[in-house]
Amino acid sequence: MRIKLFVLLILLQVSAIAQWSPDPAINNAVCNFAGNQQNEQLVSDGAGGAILTWEDTRNTSTDIYAQRISSTGSLLWAVDGVAICTAGFNQLTPKLIPDGAGGAIITWKDDRNGAGAGSYDIYAQRINAGGMVQWTADGEIICNATGIQTAQQLITDGLGGAIIVWSDGRGGSANADIFTQRINAAGAVQWTANGAAVCTASSLQNIPQLVSDGAGGAIVSWEDWRNFSQPDIYAQRISNGFGSWAFNGVAICSEGNLAQQFNIQMAADGSGGAIMCWQDKRNFGSNTDLYAQKVNSSGSTQWLTDGIVVCNANALQLSQQIISDGAGGAFLVWEDRRNERDIYAQRINTSGISQWTANGIVVCDAAGTQAEPQLAARTSGGAIMLWTDSRNSFQPDIYAQSIDVTGTALWTANGAAVANESHAQFAAQLLTDGADGAVIAWQDLRTTTDYDIYSSRLFANGTLPIHLIDFNVTNGINSVTLSWKTDNEINNRGYEIQRSSNGTNWATADFVAAHTSSAGIHEYQWQDWFPLSGQSYYRLKQIDMDGNFIQTKILPVNRTGRPATVRIYPNPVREFLQVDFRRNIRTGNMQLYNSGGQLLLTRVISLQSSVQINVKQQAAGMYTLKITLPDGESIYKIMIE
Repeated sequence: MRIKLFVLLILLQVSAIAQWSPDPAINNAVCNFAGNQQNEQLVSDGAGGAILTWEDTRNTSTDIYAQRISSTGSLLWAVDGVAICTAGFNQLTPKLIPDGAGGAIITWKDDRNGAGAGSYDIYAQRINAGGMVQWTADGEIICNATGIQTAQQLITDGLGGAIIVWSDGRGGSANADIFTQRINAAGAVQWTANGAAVCTASSLQNIPQLVSDGAGGAIVSWEDWRNFSQPDIYAQRISNGFGSWAFNGVAICSEGNLAQQFNIQMAADGSGGAIMCWQDKRNFGSNTDLYAQKVNSSGSTQWLTDGIVVCNANALQLSQQIISDGAGGAFLVWEDRRNERDIYAQRINTSGISQWTANGIVVCDAAGTQAEPQLAARTSGGAIMLWTDSRNSFQPDIYAQSIDVTGTALWTANGAAVANESHAQFAAQLLTDGADGAVIAWQDLRTTTDYDIYSSRLFANGTLPIHLIDFNVTNGINSVTLSWKTDNEINNRGYEIQRSSNGTNWATADFVAAHTSSAGIHEYQWQDWFPLSGQSYYRLKQIDMDGNFIQTKILPVNRTGRPATVRIYPNPVREFLQVDFRRNIRTGNMQLYNSGGQLLLTRVISLQSSVQINVKQQAAGMYTLKITLPDGESIYKIMIE
């Protein structure tokens, strides 16, 4: 029992460490330890929060660290992160996926065996929801073959493990092939040692991408130089460590005339196939364009030979990202230089037909540079799009926009500010919060000495969270009083008061409406006149006008052995107010306040069981009687006639 109580106290303390900042110039620090923290990645923790991993140079060489942040912005693991791998030399470019149990599987490239000579291998580690690594210290070997293994990607295998793919230089010279491996939930590799070959065609195969095939396998795509004069796009489906399409993959795009297809991105189509989008130089006069193709579960391309046009406007279209639209098509976002450097987007349906304006809709064309776009699906349809933005100065900030399935922007024109502190914020990543909002993380230079990792959350309406400045509970004689203070109350409907007898099962006790004015600091107070006996718990559920909500930290109250109800009479009163404690009070005091909060009188309690207060001289109206005793404080409303 003592151990359980100790654990509960730790959880309560951790939940109080932080809350999402409502100020885009402040945000939430994930890690600002000495050295550089960069190349962050994040995935859902399954509970509205996120697990993040990053490269970290606090130990001179580059290591891999991780952190979990709750749905309310609290850091749940060790301050400044948990070490995933601190082996010798460098560990770089971490990637991660949820493990399906509140933790994550992380993979990275590692030169511990090359003694700093750049002969990278692939390693992986699993961390549970509590921040404890589950496999061999410093990671399990995925591949330590000769040569360089790099550009690793991974997806879940649906059974608590992962399928990992990478570009592999074991063949020597400047060539590389594509290999893959599956690791189970216990950290044991399942396929051929050092990986199963996906493609070993001549010349270079590089920068693989992969998505689930929905049947426990994966679809892998890559840049392929087997035709020597230009890179093309190829793909393969992997099941149980073997390819099920054409040997060395099927051609997705091999358009000739010295055209180049490269930097592929991919999304599952929901039917066992995939949609792929790449940068394409077939139209020499317009520089780099975007094309796409769909391949079914059998490896047959579904759209025009060599792909359909996503955007072939003038100048460059690049840095594209793609996600499924949930209906067999896809949402795409990219950096577009037809005018300056802006953000554009498009939706293509399952037949490869653009659903919005030809060559894309404008997401942001504010002054300055917009670059590094990212996107995530909205739960109710559409997408949230994120980018680096220098509209305010040469130092980039982070902005975001939400778009529905029709291409209509839902937030402020040209995007809502996520981070605009005066130094540089960039290389942002995001994931959906499950309620049409997003959890966002990025590299940040606000300390001016090195890179740190910061984060924020945007609600479904494009606003940052309300700032809960203070939240306290007072255990009074006859009641429990909750008090809290907030600012930035944009779009706030109010607060549900939630109460629990065990900290797990919650019931709504009341609702407190938000103040009518959104500006400034607001103070609230609520009293539970019928509190539970023994141990109980309270929390607030802040609800937006659109129904989205967040919950506060949990506050415990113990009313074991509380005194019987104090009797105060008559009320209303004209001359003498009688206060009966029904027991002998050793020490305490009573204070009477008028409706304006002015203290009118004080009575000391000393070895008394009852007190009489003369109110003859007070004007008619509503008053407050505050009783303070060694075991608590209570507030009563008194009407004087």
